[in-house]
Amino acid sequence: MKQKYCFYLNNGINFHYSGLTYCNKLWQDHTFQQYDKDFLTTFFKERESVLENMKKGVCPEHCKKCLYLQEVNEDFPTDNKIKYIEIYHWNQCNCACVYCSNRETTKLKISTGRNQQGVINVLKNLKELHKQKKLDPNAEISLVGGEPTILQEFPLLLKFFIKNQYKVNILSNGIFYEKYIAKAIKANHDSSICISLDCASRENFKKIKGVDKFDDVIKNIRRYIKDTKNLSHRIIIKYIILKGINDTKQEIDNWINLCASIGVTNFFPSIEFCHSVKNPEKSELTQEICDLYEYMKTRIKESDPEFTISTYDFVEGIIKNHSYKIK
Repeated sequence: MKQKYCFYLNNGINFHYSGLTYCNKLWQDHTFQQYDKDFLTTFFKERESVLENMKKGVCPEHCKKCLYLQEVNEDFPTDNKIKYIEIYHWNQCNCACVYCSNRETTKLKISTGRNQQGVINVLKNLKELHKQKKLDPNAEISLVGGEPTILQEFPLLLKFFIKNQYKVNILSNGIFYEKYIAKAIKANHDSSICISLDCASRENFKKIKGVDKFDDVIKNIRRYIKDTKNLSHRIIIKYIILKGINDTKQEIDNWINLCASIGVTNFFPSIEFCHSVKNPEKSELTQEICDLYEYMKTRIKESDPEFTISTYDFVEGIIKNHSYKIK
């Protein structure tokens, strides 16, 4: 008998600003908003009920359209250890990116300080999961947001990850420098920071980010590369192709050249997908953008065959298989 399977439902936990969820993809209708001492017990008990139904081939309604849902054989090996954690329990940021999904789904709060607080005491609950041995030693932990570096508990979270050598991936705009990020990368060589630069000029940066911080970000990228030394490939620089702003070969070439000149060796081409996956009818994904995406990967390798190209698997699938509407 075939059964439904999703890695994020089976092995994930998401600390979201709307509550605790099984994942951060399409599952937003089932959250745990009471964070008392027994909420983890309740969470695992209810998740087990969902997983039992998945084994019978029945998945939650909101999961049916998810890109991550699979159909597998009955003997497909699974376990219930937490192997993926996404920390997303605040929605404050120090810029206003044009592609940010929070701009539509929440009242995005713009902050210039570094003392923002989330709605959940994440550190307390991570320590409890660690104590109960529910965390896989090789668990992957991602901090997204909002901007992680403005979160008050961010340094404490990183100290916990460093102490226990957990892999942590941080998505940041790079406006602030955080010394514990470099320390986390040196503690676990699979950890990383991904900075969305998205352009090669101050003018385009202001159009995309809504703030005039291009020079600060370049300075901080240099500093992260310097402070991680031979692990500088864990400093990943991202470029999201945006229609009418940075969607030219010249801007892409300038970005590659700029990044190479400051020591970047890991490049992350991408497309805007947050709105597109949830609202395909509003998608601005065109064949021209798909072609630029492939052009970017080609040019990175032409610049230096030793450069690393990071990608999202599902973005590769969208573009190569035309798995959703391309105009």
